Amino acid sequence: MLNPDSPIPLYHQICEQLQSRIREGVYPPGHMIPSETELAKSYGVGRPTVRQAMDILVQRGLIQRRRGSGTFVKEPSPQIDLFSLAGTSQAFSTKGVPTQKRVILPLNKQTVTGDVENPFHGKPAFAMSRLTVARDEPVLLEDIFLDPDLFAGIEHMALGDNSLSRVVSERFYLAPSDGTQQFQVEPLNEQRASILGMSPLDPILVVRRLLNFPKAPGAIYSVLFCRTDRFAFSQTIKNSDINL
Repeated sequence: MLNPDSPIPLYHQICEQLQSRIREGVYPPGHMIPSETELAKSYGVGRPTVRQAMDILVQRGLIQRRRGSGTFVKEPSPQIDLFSLAGTSQAFSTKGVPTQKRVILPLNKQTVTGDVENPFHGKPAFAMSRLTVARDEPVLLEDIFLDPDLFAGIEHMALGDNSLSRVVSERFYLAPSDGTQQFQVEPLNEQRASILGMSPLDPILVVRRLLNFPKAPGAIYSVLFCRTDRFAFSQTIKNSDINL
């Protein structure tokens, strides 16, 4: 069942085989995975090798360990279309998931430094950071930057628990025309890890989103740190986006 001559480590081979069984429904949600001892005997390897494979599956959010009971396949996480132009609040609400937002850094005008990828780097912008909490757990941290000229006066508006997309639409009569998004998996620094309830250097999905408005390209830039162990973040693809 395993190929010891492969450059792929044995624990990765075991992980991929178990993941395939989960995806194919051989191990359905709620099903108890065989114990590490049973798997080690089945694969002809030591328990530490099996434990490494199981650790990866836990990190991927496919299984969970229950003290004194065993290891079970997790129920599929709700898919949140986080990357639509409708905004994060709408993405969660359409799935019936109530959220609360907590302001980490109140909206303020500043000269942006420290991130050369930020299109506002070295320029003034309105900036704020806020945390989205769902089911009493932190799931999403956003660093948001707005064009200070296009959104003049926004600093006097309550944005803490409000939908930014709604404020932009109803108060400024603007809607994004299009945008670009960059996806990366990066380690967390200590501050963000503490806010999100994770460990420093834990990998997390990072989305850098740039929204364009008519006559105002790149007017909103945000960096989203998404906990994929809590929700499956997805993106809707339109017919015009499909290129086979």
